[in-house]
This record gives sequence, C-alpha cells and structure tokens, in this order.
Amino acid sequence: MYKLNFCEYNRSNQDYDTIFRPSGSGDYLFLILKSPMKVYLEERLVITRENACILYTPGTPQHYQAVRRFYNSYLHFSSDKNPAECFHLPENTVFYTNNADQINSCISRLQMEYFSPLSYQEEAVHSLITLLFLTIARGLTEASAQKENAGNLYPLFQNLRLKMLTECGEDWNMERLCKCMNMEKSQFYAYYRSFFSSTPKNDLLRARLEKAKNLLSNEALQVKEVAHLCGFHNQAHFSRYFKTYCGCAPGEYAERILPHEEL
Repeated sequence: MYKLNFCEYNRSNQDYDTIFRPSGSGDYLFLILKSPMKVYLEERLVITRENACILYTPGTPQHYQAVRRFYNSYLHFSSDKNPAECFHLPENTVFYTNNADQINSCISRLQMEYFSPLSYQEEAVHSLITLLFLTIARGLTEASAQKENAGNLYPLFQNLRLKMLTECGEDWNMERLCKCMNMEKSQFYAYYRSFFSSTPKNDLLRARLEKAKNLLSNEALQVKEVAHLCGFHNQAHFSRYFKTYCGCAPGEYAERILPHEEL
C-alpha cells in the first residue's frame, strides 16, 4: 500500500535554491524537475534538462540545486515495496521519459486528493501513485523504443533532406514530406527537429535563398525568373525573404555582383 506523506505540483522556490539532505528524507521521494538543476549523485554532478526525473529511495542522500529558476513537482511517500523493483524503474539517478506532461498530471491529481478530505482517500492515493509509476514505466519503454527506432530512421531522413535541399525549387510541402516517410505531421516534425536541430521550412528557405544568390549572378535571368526557379510563386514574398536574409533587395544584390562595363 502506498501512503502519501506530502506532495506539491509545479512548486516554485527562490532562484538558485538548494535542497541538501545528507541522510535522505526517511521515505521515498519522486521528483520531476521542471527547470534545469545541478544534481549531485555519489560525488558526480549531473546538469539536468527540463523534465528530468529522479526516484530517491529511503536513506539515499538528496542534493540538488537550481541552475537558476527552481521549479518542480514531487511527492514523498512510504511503501512496503520498492516501486523501482515493481515497475523496473531507475533509482537514485536521473532519467527522462517521453510523457512528462502525463506524469505531472498524475502529481496534480495526487495533490488535489491529498488536500481534499474525501471518502476512500487512502485507496484513491494508492491507486494514483500506482498510476503514476505505471505512467513512468510506459514512458520509459516508449522512449527506449523511440531512441532505437530513431537510429534506423536517421539515414532515411538524411537522404530525404538532401533530396529536398538539392531540388529546392520543387514544391516541398509538409504533406509531401510526411508521405515520403509515411508519418503523421507531428511525428515527422519531432524527428526532423531532433535530427537536424532545425525545421524543414527553415532549411528549405535557406537553400532557396542561397540558390537565388547564385542565379542572380546570371545576367540572362530576370528577378522574377530567379524567384520561380527557386520555388517562390510570389515575387513579392521572394523579395521580402531575400531582403531579410541578405540585407538588400534581389535587384540591388544583382547590381552589386554583376560586372559593369567601364565608360
């Protein structure tokens, strides 16, 4: 039976605040860190990202400090069984799942139950903590599968990106890209951003503008022809993007780079 000792949802402390319990808290502590933290683990320092998780077992030192803002959700609880063993979870170390919002939602429901004197409260708390660790376990499994799948997908994304950038004058909308990978839009976008730290739109726009710079050196081409060859169907849009990217209008750029006859 899980017994909830205390919990807080989206708790904010003062900036740079530190938690230091050399002998632990005497019970289990689960944390989801909503802001970057310095976490000290057996004389090893880990700088966490947002949504890092930690499950401290009783008697384990707890030492962490906000990099700047201190923002987290957590629960202290007691149990006759170690949830790390029951749900195959990491303990006393930092880990990440891919369903942080669901985890945080579980803690929000626990806080509401903890401060509401309703009937069957103990049973509800036990069920919600069980749901919390089930959610964490599933998130870890999905994250592991996604990581393994990502390794297989990277070469396919790389080839598609290369094709898009080398043939940037074509119509590369999200529907076409998603169809090439047989993915939903949100899934495709998440993988693309993870692999290339950019978006298809930004990469394509940059490639088109670089191509435009090269084509503008050809005196046989007018600005509207350059725009069309680079995938811009609206010359006004092309001129606006080009000026933002290069600091001048396309015609002015061409004047600068084209050779001029001496009088």
